[in-house]
Amino acid sequence: MDAHEVTPAATRSALVRLWLGAFLAMLCVAHGNFENLDSAFTMQGARAFVRRGDSGLLQQKDGGDSIAEIAAAGYIAQNSGKAFGKTGNDGVHQYVWFPIGHLALMVPVVALGERVAASFPEIEDRYKARVGNDATYAEGQFVIQQALVAMTLPALFGASTIVLLFLIAQALGARSRESLLCAFAIGVCTQCVSLFHETLSDGPGLTFVLAALLAIVRALGAGPAPSWRAMVVGGLCAGAAVLTRYQHAFVVLALGAWLAVAALRPSAPRQLRARLVQFALGGAPMAAILFAANIARFGSPMTTGYPPPLSWFDTPPWIGLPKILFAAGKGILWLSPLLWLGFVAARRSASVPRFRALAWTLFAIPVLMFSCTNGWQSGQCWGVRYVTAGVVAFLALVLPQSRPWSTSPRAFRWLCVIGLFCAVTSVLAPTRGHNQLAGQAVLAYYEDGHKKGLIDDADLASVRADQADKFFTMPRYSPLDANWRYAWLCATGAFEDENGNPRHGAPGSVAPLFSHTSQDPQRLLAPIHFEDRGFRWLWFVLWGELLSVPWWALLAPPLLAALLLLWSLPRALSKN
Repeated sequence: MDAHEVTPAATRSALVRLWLGAFLAMLCVAHGNFENLDSAFTMQGARAFVRRGDSGLLQQKDGGDSIAEIAAAGYIAQNSGKAFGKTGNDGVHQYVWFPIGHLALMVPVVALGERVAASFPEIEDRYKARVGNDATYAEGQFVIQQALVAMTLPALFGASTIVLLFLIAQALGARSRESLLCAFAIGVCTQCVSLFHETLSDGPGLTFVLAALLAIVRALGAGPAPSWRAMVVGGLCAGAAVLTRYQHAFVVLALGAWLAVAALRPSAPRQLRARLVQFALGGAPMAAILFAANIARFGSPMTTGYPPPLSWFDTPPWIGLPKILFAAGKGILWLSPLLWLGFVAARRSASVPRFRALAWTLFAIPVLMFSCTNGWQSGQCWGVRYVTAGVVAFLALVLPQSRPWSTSPRAFRWLCVIGLFCAVTSVLAPTRGHNQLAGQAVLAYYEDGHKKGLIDDADLASVRADQADKFFTMPRYSPLDANWRYAWLCATGAFEDENGNPRHGAPGSVAPLFSHTSQDPQRLLAPIHFEDRGFRWLWFVLWGELLSVPWWALLAPPLLAALLLLWSLPRALSKN
């Protein structure tokens, strides 16, 4: 947005302070490297682009230069056309299926990481020696490059999300302190918080969606009128949202349609029609980039490397919808409790007089769409990340107008407290480590039931194909409880011996977490990834160990700076 469009109640200096404070706070809970294969594969594509000018990965026979690249390229080549990723038109380059926009965001950070790693090669050697397992090392290879991405991109876009939530609240009539409360409640007391330390594309995608939403609500008369530059930027951000998460295309189309319906009415002012054109012009270059990249790689503008949609959306929505809403381990009504108040407020036109239908539309699109997938749980992440943009956009439009801190203060306070509890548990344990142990426990439980004749062959086969569908729906596996147990086991050294090696067996595996045991050693593994033990998923612990410095010496500077900035923010806003 243009500088002159910031309202007097939130000067640029106050917004900068908010952004910096949020960034440093998010840095304090950042991962030290990637926590999922999605990000690792995407970074390999970014590294290939930095080194060769093409994001395609190469197998060993074609010149792949690392075990991580060769492993990723081999996986894609083996599954091209059947699963994720696709071989390029040349038959040599293997392209990851993750969005090209997220890959592009990684490119400058990875380029910097390449330079730093070349100057400090001993860090990679230390990391490899500590991991001690070639299979897991392949996922964490290029530890400096991974760390720079993991510690910067989620926090950068997370802080921008907080500022955008603040600006949207102001545009909808909230005062400066109320806008700050909205940004805090939505950003920290819902499942949105996980995107601030996960390295997936959903965090940047959400930021771009909110930037486009801000342009739309201002164009339709909420807050200061946007300039033509602001509308073009809004369109660019709408396109960037699609480039970083292709499924956001449906949300972006809804935003564009909302503006178009208002602008094309006979009574609409000419200025509004101009804003529609400006918004469309902003998004056009992003669409051109996407189509051109797909044609260059695969020969078709609509081929991205993802499997055909019909192979993915194959579940009746009445099966997936209850899971998205109520599943014990990921249900949005548990991890984002403010939705309860939002639903009540959004039903009352008096409390949410503007954009009520738009709020419901933005919420319904991802929720209904992903209720039709058998992977409703959204992979190795906290919460159902596929629908987080809908949750956040809905609350961003509803809370500033309904003002629940005044109309229902006790309910608002308690729901924020519950949301904060969920936020804390999201950093107590790594999602990857929890999922590994929960999957082992589910298999042990169902295999034992099969031996006793309680479960038939078909049921056991379905569980072996997808453990996540079980452990994310059953309360006994919920990370809201299990992550506290996981953290305790890490603190007491149950997962590894004095040399840092995994301590496999029931005492350090699924038994203390989920009260299951087994005779099968494969069901009693401790967390196999080095970073999933001993709190090393937090950057200051991992890098304190790799650099041989106390972890608190790394954490203290950003933590103290964040506290000072955020503590002074309410007073700074009240002066403007």
